[in-house]
Amino acid sequence: MNNAREQLSTEFSTHLSCSYFPTCSGCEIQGKLTPPPVWEELLHFFSRAAPHLTPTFSMREVTRWRTRSKLAVRGTLARPEIGLFKKDSHEVIPIPQCPLHHAAIERAYALVQKCGLEPYQEKSGRGTLRYVQFAVERKSRRVQLTLVLNRPAADPRTLSLVKQLYMEGGFHSIYLNFQPEKTNRIFGEKWLLCEGKPYIEETLGVATCYFHPACFAQSHLSLFEEVLSDIRRWVPQGKRILELYAGVGAIGLNLASQSKEVHCVEIHPHAAECFALSRLKLAAADQQKITHQTATAEAVREFKEVVVVDPPRKGIDPTLLEALSDSSVEQLLYLSCGPLSMQRDGEFLLKKGWKLVGAKGYLFFPGTNHVETLTNWKRSG
Repeated sequence: MNNAREQLSTEFSTHLSCSYFPTCSGCEIQGKLTPPPVWEELLHFFSRAAPHLTPTFSMREVTRWRTRSKLAVRGTLARPEIGLFKKDSHEVIPIPQCPLHHAAIERAYALVQKCGLEPYQEKSGRGTLRYVQFAVERKSRRVQLTLVLNRPAADPRTLSLVKQLYMEGGFHSIYLNFQPEKTNRIFGEKWLLCEGKPYIEETLGVATCYFHPACFAQSHLSLFEEVLSDIRRWVPQGKRILELYAGVGAIGLNLASQSKEVHCVEIHPHAAECFALSRLKLAAADQQKITHQTATAEAVREFKEVVVVDPPRKGIDPTLLEALSDSSVEQLLYLSCGPLSMQRDGEFLLKKGWKLVGAKGYLFFPGTNHVETLTNWKRSG
């Protein structure tokens, strides 16, 4: 286990310095970023779960890596504030030159600042623009922009301002999302594509994936591609695979060529349309091996030989974990974005007789005390 701290690549800088720190809530750590304190906690868990295992740790770029960013919009029309909330408050800290943002986001940020839409006033409930989401398509370096409006529908003036914004250039597309309710939930249910193409196209690993702005996507794509490579390496050839909490199916699409069959399950309705387009980019033989189902992961009770899960921070639903652990599944690949929930679920698997045979940590969010982990579980014996 002592070698786990020595597995860090020195190919990239491990230091970060930001002028918005510590006011902005986005980062918790400056200077030397790695390994963050939470990695030490995870190493303690791994040492108990698998004493002879040597977990590895990986990081990549610490600046300009963020290709997706959701930011609040407050202030006034004359002085809009676009950024993150100050810790434990609803005061927005503007971050026009965040060192984490892809350069295309920085340019789009400046254009949105002067677009003419009145910022949302939280106390009165007035104003138009509540949030923005920037998503960069890497190959074109253009931004898929989402403007979240405090409206049930678009009015002619807003549509005119959006068209003017799009004509400034640098945008892949502009969506409107309508969220008129007084809630902390960022997105409403209704979406409108105003300008540009409906989906971002990304080559991730060995697959081409499409993304609607409502769909989950990793922000640190180069590191996510490393995860995909690790999963392909850990999954044996010719297996039947089930991917739960699949999103647009990026993991499953990467496993199609080496597997007998792959079934992806995701509840979000926009994920199905993105998956359908991505599937068409596979070789004809691989298209026949992979399917997608719109459903909750918790509803699934028919498992395959190998199960891959990428749940939210709360971890795997307890009833699903119970059913999965008692099934005939041979291998479980668990990509976790919640260190505490991963340890809780791991303890459960250990009690059920599973064996931890592989573990790796990834610094997806440089500047934070947060590590995502990929763990490889197999049945004992």
